[in-house]
Amino acid sequence: MIREYRTIEEVAGPLMLVRQVEGVKYDELGEIELPNGEVRRCRVLEVNGRDVLVQLFDSAAGLNLAESKVRFTGHGVELPVSEHMLGRVFNGMGRSSTTVPPSCRRSRWISTAPPSTPPPATTPPSSFRRVYPPSTG
Repeated sequence: MIREYRTIEEVAGPLMLVRQVEGVKYDELGEIELPNGEVRRCRVLEVNGRDVLVQLFDSAAGLNLAESKVRFTGHGVELPVSEHMLGRVFNGMGRSSTTVPPSCRRSRWISTAPPSTPPPATTPPSSFRRVYPPSTG
């Protein structure tokens, strides 16, 4: 069960202190919801009793300590992978920083490809010959 906390006590640069939390673990991801509905991401760096220190992945600008809510997801960073990721550049949150042609955008969400039959094996042309190393016996 995901709980929301309104106990943000302090923000210093990319670090934020949240008090009175329960069941939160090191390296867990969190979401900070601002009063305007914007969601920012964070990660737990340290757990000290019921206090946690989190690293903000986005800017702390506009963060209202009294009105913002923090939710912890219960898991660390997860990134689904597929062949469509090859040759692409991603940021630390798994978002592509390269432009994707419109034709790739749809296929990008396919998580598994249908099974395919491999091409038939071919015999090498007769001009190839195997060379064996001399025996040292």
